[in-house]
Amino acid sequence: MARPKTSRLQTELARRILRHLQEQGAAPGHHLVELELCRIFDVSRTPVRGALKLLAAQGAVTARPARGHVLAKFPTAEDDTSGEEADHTRLFTALADARAKGAMPDQFTQQDVMRRFLVRLSSVLAVLRQLAELGVVERRPGNGWAFVPDPARIIGESYAFRRALEPQMLLQPGFKLDRAWAEKARAEHQALRKKPWRAGDGARFHAANADFHEQLARMSGNRAMLKAVERHNQLRQFLMGRWDYPMEQTHSAIDDHLEILAALEAGYADKAAALMLHHLTQSASQSQKDEAA
Repeated sequence: MARPKTSRLQTELARRILRHLQEQGAAPGHHLVELELCRIFDVSRTPVRGALKLLAAQGAVTARPARGHVLAKFPTAEDDTSGEEADHTRLFTALADARAKGAMPDQFTQQDVMRRFLVRLSSVLAVLRQLAELGVVERRPGNGWAFVPDPARIIGESYAFRRALEPQMLLQPGFKLDRAWAEKARAEHQALRKKPWRAGDGARFHAANADFHEQLARMSGNRAMLKAVERHNQLRQFLMGRWDYPMEQTHSAIDDHLEILAALEAGYADKAAALMLHHLTQSASQSQKDEAA
């Protein structure tokens, strides 16, 4: 079966669903209830359905007409070709969390990371190479590594690059709006905008925000632009992924996204590009204020 196109959010949610089922001791035949998964992971039905489609394509769950999904099996090392990638993702997240909490020193070795996070050298090397490409760490003599100082400057430079890139990707000759995605994205954004605010909602918006920008890059039809947006989403995930945006900032970003969608749906690419530039400029300004606070 061909795997469906999925977002980063749906892929991560699929992994979390499997991990939850394993922790609960679920056996093959276990019935997966969409509404229960929505409650457990605090997301709407759209990403849950996307994650279940991905798991069905992997053979981990079976779709039954009018009866939802049931667990078929847990992927084995042979079945799960993305297992190594999942290990890299977990280490990437663990390093980001440790660094944000001040639990990772400025300088460290590969062996330090292996001992601290109980991971293989291959995963450590892969993630450190990824972080080096993002400009977050740099090599020192031997097995030594160091975090690049002044993360605020890195974020500032990232915003400057995105202001030059992202408005232009909406003006590409090959840009084609996926209207089905636009409807789903609007519903997701409106649901988050209207729901009673709770602590952690700002942090949860980070994933939806990254997916919004990445999907627009994919629709540009320009692979270089998509790769650049993916790279900068990874950078933000490492440096800001756990940051809890305040309600006003989250709602403002949601409103910006909805305006951009409306302009694209109406066929006003120039207006959408101008709105994107304004959105990124405002976000960069707010980021600078937060750093100064």
